[in-house]
Amino acid sequence: MRFPTGRNAQYCADLFDVSICNIAAITKRMALIRSEAQLSNTDYDTLRVISELLCVQRHYMNLDTYSMADVADMIETLCIT
Repeated sequence: MRFPTGRNAQYCADLFDVSICNIAAITKRMALIRSEAQLSNTDYDTLRVISELLCVQRHYMNLDTYSMADVADMIETLCIT
């Protein structure tokens, strides 16, 4: 495939073992089940912490203990490690 979109579509089709013609059959539930099967408990806990920190960063939740710069640093550190 010459274009990034086509390569991405082919990769997704191969990943979920569907033909490129049936790529619309891939559902969010299929993706969730596959991702959960590949994550360890530690990874899942880290993702949960990152999710909560992103909510704080976007002001959906409050965290008075740390500044926004601290929250951004924590997110970056967790995403790198």
